[in-house]
Amino acid sequence: MTRDDPQSRRTVLKLGGGAVLTTVLAGCGGPGGNGGGENDTSGEENETGGAGSENETGIGNESNETEAGNESNETELGNETEAGNESNETEAGNETEGGGASGALEPGEIVLGGETQAWLGGAPDPIAEEENPTLTLQEGESYEITWENLDGVGHNLQILDDNDEVVDDYETEIMQEEGETQTLEVDEVTSEMAQYVCEPHSGTMNGDIEVQ
Repeated sequence: MTRDDPQSRRTVLKLGGGAVLTTVLAGCGGPGGNGGGENDTSGEENETGGAGSENETGIGNESNETEAGNESNETELGNETEAGNESNETEAGNETEGGGASGALEPGEIVLGGETQAWLGGAPDPIAEEENPTLTLQEGESYEITWENLDGVGHNLQILDDNDEVVDDYETEIMQEEGETQTLEVDEVTSEMAQYVCEPHSGTMNGDIEVQ
C-alpha cells in the first residue's frame, strides 16, 4: 500500500481552502455592490424628486405673486381711473358753475367798471378782471348792467346792433363823477344785440355781446 505524501496533502487542502475563501468573498462582494448601487440610484431619485418638488413649489409661488401683482395693478388702475373721472367731473362742474347753458351768464346783475382805456369786468366771476369782456346772454332773459365811473371822465353805456344803432333805447346818460354808478335794465335780450360801448370812447370802451 502506497502512502500519501503528507506535504502534498497539506498543499491540496491549502489550495482548496483558498478557493473556498475566494468564492465566499466573491459572493459577499456581489450582493454588497449591487445593494450599494441601488442605494445610490434611490438617492439620486430622491434628490431628483426633491428638486422637482422644489421647482413646482417655486413656480407656484411665482404664479401666486404674479396674480397678486396683477390684482394690485388692476386695483391701482381702477382707483386712478375713478379719481380721474371724479376730477374731470369736478372740473366740468367748476366750469359750468356761475354760467348758464353753454357758458351763458345767468340772468341777473352784471357789474362793469368804466375808464377811458376799457370797460373792466367786475361780476359775475366769468368776466371778473377782464378788459372789455364778452357778455354771453340768454335770449329772452332779463339782465341789469350796473357800471361805475372809475376815472372821473364822462362815460355812458349803450347797447348797439350790427349797424351801430342803439337797440330799443338801451343807453344811459353821460356820467363823469368818479365813483358814481348807473344801472341799465335790459328787459329782454334779443338776437340783434351785438355790442356794448361808451359813446364818447367807443374806440377803446367796447365789448361784444353774444346771444344764445
